Amino acid sequence: HAFVSVSVDDVDAAAWSDARQRMVLVYGDPMQHAVGCFANNRTLGRRAHAQLNGRSPMDWTFHEYLLKRALPSYAKMFISYHAMAEAVPGAVHIVAESALRADPARGLSSLLSHLQLDRWQTAEIDAVADLCRREHILAIERELGLSLTGSRGRRRKSTGGVPETVAKAARDPNLRREALNSLASMGVNTAYFEEPLAAASLREDVGHCLSLKSDA
Repeated sequence: HAFVSVSVDDVDAAAWSDARQRMVLVYGDPMQHAVGCFANNRTLGRRAHAQLNGRSPMDWTFHEYLLKRALPSYAKMFISYHAMAEAVPGAVHIVAESALRADPARGLSSLLSHLQLDRWQTAEIDAVADLCRREHILAIERELGLSLTGSRGRRRKSTGGVPETVAKAARDPNLRREALNSLASMGVNTAYFEEPLAAASLREDVGHCLSLKSDA
């Protein structure tokens, strides 16, 4: 707002001025998301822009970061998509990242269909999914001698700052239960983080997703 005159209300209204607009949320596991963010903040160390409530990320425990920072931020994002789905039924498609990884071709086909870009032939979608397989990407990178996106190097740097105690804590079923209860208390439908629903969500429309309410 300091550099350009803008009306937040007008921006919000414009986003849904055309019912033909489409949006997709590909969501990851909240615990894994928290670990990644925690690692990234620790990598940034004591830089001013990495401060959390005036404290260095190095001074936060993972449990404290998870409940006070990561989950509230995740809940805001997730719930906002469900609010948009309620406002414009059929406009928002919610898909689990794990489902996309499990069946990339089917997942991509579902997303393209929702975005009304389903002019692609099944064989073309299958070819794209095949080309994006991890082993295929790694083979191309070895041949080229460089990363195709640069993300792999950044990922190594960010995850390198996570102690084994944090990784172990993230796998603790009791902490996961506490995290899901916290998300539920904020209005998130935690059924989305159960594997059967995550896999099924690939072909479900938003109308069905909304019947699972709270959520995102």
